[in-house]
Amino acid sequence: MIKGLAAFIILMTAAVCFGQQGVNALEILEVREDAAVPAAKMKGIESEDWTLQYKLKNKDLYLECVIPDFSLAKKEKGGDGYLLVQMNGQEAAKMNQAAFIMKSLPPGEHTIDIRPVSYDGKSKAETISFEIEIAGP
Repeated sequence: MIKGLAAFIILMTAAVCFGQQGVNALEILEVREDAAVPAAKMKGIESEDWTLQYKLKNKDLYLECVIPDFSLAKKEKGGDGYLLVQMNGQEAAKMNQAAFIMKSLPPGEHTIDIRPVSYDGKSKAETISFEIEIAGP
Protein backbone atom coordinates (compact mmCIF):
# COMPACT_ATOMS: atom_id res chain seq x y z
CA MET A 1 0.00 0.00 0.00
CA ILE A 2 2.84 2.39 0.89
CA LYS A 3 4.67 1.36 -2.28
CA GLY A 4 1.54 2.14 -4.33
CA LEU A 5 1.16 5.54 -2.68
CA ALA A 6 4.82 6.34 -3.30
CA ALA A 7 4.46 5.35 -6.96
CA PHE A 8 1.33 7.50 -7.21
CA ILE A 9 3.13 10.55 -5.81
CA ILE A 10 6.23 10.06 -7.95
CA LEU A 11 4.42 9.37 -11.21
CA MET A 12 1.79 12.09 -10.95
CA THR A 13 3.28 14.65 -13.37
CA ALA A 14 0.67 15.41 -16.05
CA ALA A 15 -2.89 16.62 -16.13
CA VAL A 16 -5.68 16.71 -18.63
CA CYS A 17 -7.81 19.83 -18.56
CA PHE A 18 -11.51 19.77 -19.37
CA GLY A 19 -13.64 22.85 -19.98
CA GLN A 20 -17.38 23.33 -19.72
CA GLN A 21 -17.87 22.52 -23.41
CA GLY A 22 -15.81 19.33 -23.37
CA VAL A 23 -12.16 18.58 -23.88
CA ASN A 24 -9.77 21.49 -24.19
CA ALA A 25 -6.08 20.68 -24.36
CA LEU A 26 -3.48 18.59 -22.62
CA GLU A 27 -1.65 20.70 -20.10
CA ILE A 28 1.48 19.62 -18.28
CA LEU A 29 1.40 20.62 -14.64
CA GLU A 30 3.86 20.29 -11.84
CA VAL A 31 2.25 18.14 -9.17
CA ARG A 32 3.59 18.63 -5.68
CA GLU A 33 3.63 16.06 -2.92
CA ASP A 34 1.02 18.01 -0.97
CA ALA A 35 -1.41 17.56 -3.89
CA ALA A 36 -1.55 13.80 -3.34
CA VAL A 37 -4.78 12.13 -2.32
CA PRO A 38 -4.62 9.57 0.52
CA ALA A 39 -4.45 6.08 -0.96
CA ALA A 40 -7.04 4.83 1.52
CA LYS A 41 -9.67 6.99 -0.17
CA MET A 42 -8.91 5.75 -3.68
CA LYS A 43 -11.16 3.33 -5.53
CA GLY A 44 -9.56 0.48 -7.42
CA ILE A 45 -10.56 -1.40 -10.53
CA GLU A 46 -8.67 -4.51 -11.53
CA SER A 47 -8.83 -6.18 -14.92
CA GLU A 48 -7.07 -9.35 -15.95
CA ASP A 49 -4.14 -7.39 -17.41
CA TRP A 50 -3.83 -4.22 -15.34
CA THR A 51 -5.20 -2.11 -12.51
CA LEU A 52 -6.48 1.42 -12.15
CA GLN A 53 -6.99 3.48 -9.02
CA TYR A 54 -8.88 6.74 -8.95
CA LYS A 55 -10.10 9.40 -6.56
CA LEU A 56 -12.53 12.21 -7.26
CA LYS A 57 -11.75 15.35 -5.29
CA ASN A 58 -14.07 18.28 -6.03
CA LYS A 59 -13.95 18.58 -9.84
CA ASP A 60 -10.55 16.90 -10.24
CA LEU A 61 -10.11 13.20 -10.99
CA TYR A 62 -6.81 11.67 -9.82
CA LEU A 63 -5.81 8.48 -11.66
CA GLU A 64 -3.03 5.92 -11.38
CA CYS A 65 -2.57 2.98 -13.74
CA VAL A 66 -0.37 -0.06 -13.14
CA ILE A 67 0.31 -2.02 -16.32
CA PRO A 68 2.85 -4.85 -15.97
CA ASP A 69 5.23 -5.30 -18.92
CA PHE A 70 3.98 -2.18 -20.73
CA SER A 71 6.02 1.02 -20.56
CA LEU A 72 4.56 4.41 -21.34
CA ALA A 73 6.57 7.03 -23.22
CA LYS A 74 6.12 10.02 -25.53
CA LYS A 75 8.16 8.47 -28.29
CA GLU A 76 7.95 5.07 -29.88
CA LYS A 77 11.61 4.25 -29.14
CA GLY A 78 11.15 5.00 -25.44
CA GLY A 79 8.23 2.74 -24.62
CA ASP A 80 5.49 0.36 -25.69
CA GLY A 81 2.66 2.87 -26.07
CA TYR A 82 0.30 5.23 -24.29
CA LEU A 83 -2.99 5.36 -22.40
CA LEU A 84 -5.97 6.35 -24.51
CA VAL A 85 -8.28 8.34 -22.24
CA GLN A 86 -11.88 8.92 -23.27
CA MET A 87 -14.65 10.82 -21.54
CA ASN A 88 -18.25 10.20 -22.59
CA GLY A 89 -17.06 8.36 -25.71
CA GLN A 90 -14.80 11.17 -26.95
CA GLU A 91 -11.02 11.04 -26.96
CA ALA A 92 -9.69 13.24 -24.18
CA ALA A 93 -5.96 12.52 -24.30
CA LYS A 94 -3.15 10.15 -25.12
CA MET A 95 -1.25 9.97 -21.85
CA ASN A 96 2.34 8.86 -21.55
CA GLN A 97 2.31 8.92 -17.74
CA ALA A 98 0.90 6.23 -15.48
CA ALA A 99 -0.53 8.79 -13.05
CA PHE A 100 -2.30 11.98 -14.01
CA ILE A 101 -5.12 14.36 -13.09
CA MET A 102 -8.17 15.29 -15.13
CA LYS A 103 -8.75 18.85 -13.87
CA SER A 104 -11.88 20.97 -13.66
CA LEU A 105 -14.35 18.44 -15.02
CA PRO A 106 -17.76 19.85 -15.94
CA PRO A 107 -20.75 19.07 -13.71
CA GLY A 108 -22.80 15.98 -14.49
CA GLU A 109 -22.40 12.25 -14.96
CA HIS A 110 -19.40 11.09 -16.98
CA THR A 111 -18.13 7.76 -18.26
CA ILE A 112 -14.34 7.46 -18.25
CA ASP A 113 -12.65 4.82 -20.43
CA ILE A 114 -8.92 4.13 -20.25
CA ARG A 115 -7.10 1.66 -22.48
CA PRO A 116 -3.39 0.88 -23.00
CA VAL A 117 -2.63 1.22 -26.71
CA SER A 118 0.54 0.44 -28.68
CA TYR A 119 2.01 3.02 -31.05
CA ASP A 120 0.46 1.20 -34.02
CA GLY A 121 -3.00 1.87 -32.53
CA LYS A 122 -3.71 -1.68 -31.34
CA SER A 123 -5.23 -2.26 -27.93
CA LYS A 124 -2.72 -3.93 -25.58
CA ALA A 125 -5.15 -4.70 -22.75
CA GLU A 126 -8.84 -4.46 -22.07
CA THR A 127 -10.47 -1.10 -21.50
CA ILE A 128 -11.31 -0.15 -17.93
CA SER A 129 -14.48 1.94 -17.70
CA PHE A 130 -16.08 3.64 -14.73
CA GLU A 131 -18.60 6.37 -14.04
CA ILE A 132 -18.25 9.49 -11.94
CA GLU A 133 -20.60 12.31 -11.02
CA ILE A 134 -19.41 15.87 -10.63
CA ALA A 135 -21.61 18.10 -8.49
CA GLY A 136 -22.88 21.33 -10.02
CA PRO A 137 -21.57 24.79 -9.15
